[in-house]
Amino acid sequence: MKSFKGILSRSGIYSKLLLFFGVTVFFTLFALLIWKIMTPENSTDIASLKILQLFQSIGMFVTPPFVVAYLWSKNPIDYLHLTKKTHWIDAMVIIIFMIIIIPFVNFLGAVNQQLVLPKAFSELEALMKASELQAAQLTQSMLNVSNVQGLVFNIILIALLPGLGEELFFRGALQRVFQEWKGPIVAIWITAFIFSAIHFQFYGFLPRMLLGAFLGYLFYWSGNLWLPILAHFINNFIAVIFYYFTNKGFILPNIDTAGTGNTQWLGWLSGVVVIFGVVFIKKRFSLNFSRNINGIDK
Repeated sequence: MKSFKGILSRSGIYSKLLLFFGVTVFFTLFALLIWKIMTPENSTDIASLKILQLFQSIGMFVTPPFVVAYLWSKNPIDYLHLTKKTHWIDAMVIIIFMIIIIPFVNFLGAVNQQLVLPKAFSELEALMKASELQAAQLTQSMLNVSNVQGLVFNIILIALLPGLGEELFFRGALQRVFQEWKGPIVAIWITAFIFSAIHFQFYGFLPRMLLGAFLGYLFYWSGNLWLPILAHFINNFIAVIFYYFTNKGFILPNIDTAGTGNTQWLGWLSGVVVIFGVVFIKKRFSLNFSRNINGIDK
């Protein structure tokens, strides 16, 4: 078994990608099978779809990185960079940064929505808009809960599991594979592109890709996967909390439109702060930077 794992750890980029893809497909289908067995009827109601997303998050994103890390390394947890302790100040910096970037992300999303495909692709554009609307309606339905139990479940389903699973999958495993092939910078941007594309939401592609790139750089600079996990969690957690209290009748600012329309100035201001924030975050982890150039490669 050890010799087999040794061969896998020394395999090339294409072999690793193929193995990673195969493991992901297997556990995704396995999760789908379990969901189908548990919900043979009424499989299109929102409760069943939430259970499906729960199983898919575990099967598609959480499990495969641990499996391939076990096959590629003697210490899977260390391979995924989950052993490093996170200082509370670093955590607070990331939380504040993720709040500050909201208007800028919305501004980029509004810019993205203005993109128009050539007339030859008008049918494709109409299909993408319909898909985008359907995804938005599904998200609204999932977020629409009225009790604490529903809120807690949404935090787990929409914030915790995606934050943990997608960062394990994209930054912890996939980015590392690409880094062994083309180095860290190319790996960060390839992974960010795939991260955005896999959501199948064209009109949110730009902000999601840039967010993915930031998470990739954050992992690269810090060598600590818990920080991108925290950032991803906070990004989703804010939306869950705001939707919950809005549905409860609280009068809150619309975080989905902050930085757009009449508040576009806020988007520009947020963008400027984001630039300085990224520089600050990079400097904060500068002590780890040179070590991570080689450390994440191994």
